[in-house]
Order: sequence, then structure tokens, then C-alpha cells
Amino acid sequence: MVLNKDGILYIKKKYGLPCYVFNEDEFVRNYLKFENCLKTRYANYKIALSYKTNYAPKICTIVKDMGGYAEVVSDMEYDIARKIGYSNDKIIYNGPYKGIAFDEHLLNGGILNADNLTEIDRIIDLANRNEKLLKVGIRVNISVGQKFISRFGIDEDSEDLKIAAKKLSSCKYTKLVGLHCHIGQARGIEAWKTRTLKMVEIADRFIDGVPEFIDLGSGMFGDVEDALLKQFACKVPSYEEYAEVTAKIFAEHYQEVDNDKKPILFTEPGTTLDNRYVKLIAEIDSIKQIKNKFFAVTNCSFHNLGDVCCSVKLPVEIIHGSATAAYYDNIDLVGYTCLERDVPYKDFSGKLGKGDFVVFGNVGGYSNVCKPPFILPQCAMIGIKEGETYLIKRRETTEDILSTYVIG
Repeated sequence: MVLNKDGILYIKKKYGLPCYVFNEDEFVRNYLKFENCLKTRYANYKIALSYKTNYAPKICTIVKDMGGYAEVVSDMEYDIARKIGYSNDKIIYNGPYKGIAFDEHLLNGGILNADNLTEIDRIIDLANRNEKLLKVGIRVNISVGQKFISRFGIDEDSEDLKIAAKKLSSCKYTKLVGLHCHIGQARGIEAWKTRTLKMVEIADRFIDGVPEFIDLGSGMFGDVEDALLKQFACKVPSYEEYAEVTAKIFAEHYQEVDNDKKPILFTEPGTTLDNRYVKLIAEIDSIKQIKNKFFAVTNCSFHNLGDVCCSVKLPVEIIHGSATAAYYDNIDLVGYTCLERDVPYKDFSGKLGKGDFVVFGNVGGYSNVCKPPFILPQCAMIGIKEGETYLIKRRETTEDILSTYVIG
């Protein structure tokens, strides 16, 4: 399957437009490249896929089959991981608000990182009531030079962190075995180096013996397309550069530890793995001029594409579907909603006509999972493997949207 005019017309007829298209072959290639870069420097490295980024079960299953873990932040995401066959010991439960699956997950040997002292008390109460040893981690709130104060985890410099560790060590049925962190808006190499060094140092201070795991969270650039590279003010590191300031530091820090006792190094990539390998195909419905500005109305919205389209210009390709295309300079590609801010692409210059197809690239993360049932239902998602298409998610209907409402 090639995303030319004939290929898109086939997709339109069989699945409808707009439609997400997931390139399985390229996703797997990127996954293995990323994993290999870290594993060659620290053999006990594991990927834990961020479900909040894209919890399409097919994508999650591909990761499971390649040996990756599931990183979830809600009972819903936990349920998805369990339904596709994950055992609890391969699920990492993070997040600031954990639901009723908290107990089941811990009691069945799941990995859980406490976000606050309330959760620490919840863990201890669960352990005492069941008289069962529960091994847990703590999410640590660390600073790596980011320009904001994160609301997640327990402050690295606070008494709360000491209290949390002491509470766990004082209970006969609980044991602190790991640490977790995640810092947004800090994708650079120096930030990742600082993150890694701080986490191994904190583990040395608060964990008795060698930790079972240290989880560095996510926030690495992926394999970025040229159309996006020039829009970033910072240098985009390679996978090898990230591996040097994470996996290599782990290898050096734990070089004296027997191989079978070395801690697992987790990272939790989401957009790093899948952003580039999902596209959205939309269609131009109409073109109009208002005063001195032209607008091309598409049958998708910025909700379909995710917040990334509000901060950068996504890679776009126009596939002409009609012979009526004309050249426009600085025309806005706008969505179907009634929101003024629904502008998936500002100031496009090129030939465009009603019936043309727009292929938006780099929409694998925070797109299909963030689309609300606003004005129109969600579109279909398909996969392509070895040139053949298959269905990942069918197109939603009005009946799907109304299924949870009481009518009458």
C-alpha cells in the first residue's frame, strides 16, 4: 500500500476519511533501533510503552510481543494492558491518581510507583491487612534545569521523601525497591545526564542495597523528520547520544554488581517510538476567501492531530484528488469544528483544490487518544504491514457516542 491517489481512494472507500494510518514495519524498525542503542550499553534495559500516548491495543500488543513493558497511569489503561495479556509484573502503574486496580495490581506482583504520602499509607495499609510483602517504588520530583515546578512525585529535597522511605522500611510487609521520575520539557542531553546521575545518587541514599529498578520516565526526541528538525530551537540528540548519558552511566555505576542482580533500567517512551509512524489522511471539503485571507476546510480537526499541531507545523503532503487545484500563498488548513482555534496548519503555500487529500505526518502520540466526541465521532485507524492494510480501530458512529447516555 502506497499513500498515493489510488491508495488513498482505496482507504477512503474501505475505511472512510479521515483515517489514521499506522506503519507497522517502520514502527518495529524504530523500536528495535532505539532499544538496541540502550541495550548495547546496559544489557538490563527495558522499554515500558507509555499507554497515555497511544493505547491502541494493536500497537500495545506489538510492543508486548517484542518484550516491552506497559506503563499505565489509570485503571482504564491498566485494564487495557491486562486485556491484551500482560501479567502484572510487566505493568508499571504510575500517575497522581490511581484507582481501585491499585490493590489488585500490587497484590499480584505489579510494579507501582507511589506519587505521594497518601499512596504510601495506602500501600502500608494494604500490606498489613493482607500480611503480604509488597515491593514498591517512589516517584521522585527532581530538578534538571526545567523552567517550571512539576506537580508530580515527592520532592527530592523534602522531608516527605525521608518520611516515605522510613514508613516503608518500618513496615514488615513493605519494601522500597525502586525509584521513578519523569520530567517534561527537558529533552536535551544535559537534562538527561542530570536526571540519570541524580536518580542513581538518590537510589544509593534511600534504597537498602541494590535497587530492583530505576525508571527514568520519558521525554526523548524520536527519529525526527527534516520538516520538524528545523523548527526546534535546540539540537535534537540521536538515540546513541541519549544512550551515552543514561545506559552507559548505569553500566558504570553498577559495574561491580553481578549481572543477575543489576537493576532494571526503564524508560517510558511514547512519542519517541510512535510519533513518526502514524499519519492522518484528511480531505479538503471547500476553499473560501474572507477579506484577504483564504481558508481550506478539511474533514478533520486539530483534536484528531493532537496538541503538537498547535506548537509546530506538522509535515504535510498534498495528494491531488481533482484537477481544480490552484496555487495559494499562506492559506490556512482549518478543521470542521466551530472553534476559531481549530487550525491544523497555518499559512500553507502550494497548489490546493476541493477533493485534494492532506496527509499529516507525525501524529502517533496524543492524537487518537485525545480526540473527544465533539461535533463528530472519531475516525478509523488502520495499519500497514508488508504493503497490506488491516483494521486497528473502526470508525465510530453516533450510536457509539450515545451508548452511555439515557435517552427519553
